[in-house]
Amino acid sequence: MEATAGWRCRPGGRLDMSHGFVRHIRHNQIARDAYERSVRQTRGRARGRLTSTPPRPRRPDQQVYRPRQPGGPGGAGSPGPPPAAPPGPRLFCLEFEGDDGSVACVIVHQGDSPEDVTRRVCAQSPLEPPLRRALCQRVQEELGKRRGTG
Repeated sequence: MEATAGWRCRPGGRLDMSHGFVRHIRHNQIARDAYERSVRQTRGRARGRLTSTPPRPRRPDQQVYRPRQPGGPGGAGSPGPPPAAPPGPRLFCLEFEGDDGSVACVIVHQGDSPEDVTRRVCAQSPLEPPLRRALCQRVQEELGKRRGTG
């Protein structure tokens, strides 16, 4: 077949890319990539500024009214001992399964000692002294991990 006037053909049936159309496409792709990269960096900087300061609570802590329990400390008109200090934030929930299959659940707080936690577990599921010591040691390890001392 003969080459038609106005059509540029190369040997082997390839298209002639010398007209510059593909160069314009490549130029536009490179420009778009550069623009998207700069937008991502700008957004990253904006996010970094927002998270650099610690978040403040939206509203101050509100006191919660808790009515007195009848017959409990301070109930039925009798002045009881002053309320105990709050135990601190919760660290974890300890679940202990006894030999009989019963599960004892104890919430462990920041200020709890391993002995107190062991005592509360043993109140729900009695343990022999060697097992008590082993449980106390394990609770000590877990508390150390969560308090950052172990």
